[in-house]
Amino acid sequence: MSVKERVIEELKSAMKAQDKLRTSVLRMILADIKIADTSGKPKDQIDYVEVVRGYHKKLKKTREEYERLNLPEKVKELDGEIAIIEEYLPKQLSNDEIRKIVEEVIKANNYTAKEMGVAMKQIMSKQGSVVDGKKVQTILKEILK
Repeated sequence: MSVKERVIEELKSAMKAQDKLRTSVLRMILADIKIADTSGKPKDQIDYVEVVRGYHKKLKKTREEYERLNLPEKVKELDGEIAIIEEYLPKQLSNDEIRKIVEEVIKANNYTAKEMGVAMKQIMSKQGSVVDGKKVQTILKEILK
């Protein structure tokens, strides 16, 4: 079952269960999916996981802004939404697993601090769907000082 089909089915279930938060989040995901469907790209080239990841990224940025503005009730609300969205994304690697990958890439290619962009590109091209780019960047900066 594709992400789109799964969202549609779970939206129906959430509506029947009158789960307002889940219904709202799934409707937003579905709206983004429909936008992607009408983007003009061939259907076989649309990656629905990337669509969900984009929505996830937007919510994470909003959450950071609410934290900065010291709005804990909004942060808590967004945490619930983010948790629902993460159900549709591939499981992310832990910091230790990311660190191991980064160290292996650096060791294999003898990257220096000046080549951080090249290392980042190599890691993200191989691991992009299961690693957070910000975490990779932070670990790279830490190691390549």
